[in-house]
Amino acid sequence: MSLNHKKLFLFDIDGVLITGTLEHETRVLGGYRLFATLKRNQIPFGLLGSGSHQSTFEAWSLFRSLGFMVQRDQVWLAARVAAEYLREKMGRVKCLVVGEEGLRRELTSHGHKIVDGWREAEAVVVGLDRFLTFKKLTEALRAINNKKVPFIAVNKVRWYYSPNQGPLMSPGALVHALEYMTGENAIVIGKPSLIHFQTVLSFFKVKPEDAVMVGDTYESDLKPARTLGMTTVLVSNIKRWERQQSVEADYNVGNVDELVSHL
Repeated sequence: MSLNHKKLFLFDIDGVLITGTLEHETRVLGGYRLFATLKRNQIPFGLLGSGSHQSTFEAWSLFRSLGFMVQRDQVWLAARVAAEYLREKMGRVKCLVVGEEGLRRELTSHGHKIVDGWREAEAVVVGLDRFLTFKKLTEALRAINNKKVPFIAVNKVRWYYSPNQGPLMSPGALVHALEYMTGENAIVIGKPSLIHFQTVLSFFKVKPEDAVMVGDTYESDLKPARTLGMTTVLVSNIKRWERQQSVEADYNVGNVDELVSHL
């Protein structure tokens, strides 16, 4: 069955196109042939990632260095969606960040200001933080509890995944800890949140039924895409350590470049 009538392709980054970025062992899994075919057929595409340790510019630069000739506006990390969500809902705000420099740079590139004290905070933004401190969590707790500022989770996944060593700690544990302490539920931005998908679809001005989501996990990639009415493609590049549930997808491929035969 052909997919060349679709108006937009969205690709999960880690596990579909590349892997190993958090371990500084980046490896390309595929995508060169498919991207060339999409460009030749003039079909737009975007790259989706739930990460927050890089800014859009840093992720785009990495892709270019790996030979993916994509444009900056095609890269849609959850950090970018969170920054745009805040600006749309509240304008430019003072953000207390539990996260790394990439997230801070992304927020400031959208006009937000980074603050370190809870009294100044107008929003709390939580992402991956490999330099977490007691002080950071306490300041976030006080801002959410004392000031009732918006509590933004860049994502809330249980863990990230390493093909070499299995699970890696993700922001999910930090988000849950703050939810437990404050009694407030975070506004989750990154996939599997529908906000991530809806924001990108809106940017490209494409309806869900005209779009394809290509991912390697059911919960974060395929399930939300199916909920919106997108066509789904499961890529099984990597044999995962955790037990997989039965996965429903419109297409199943071993490598993303196999989709060339459907265009």
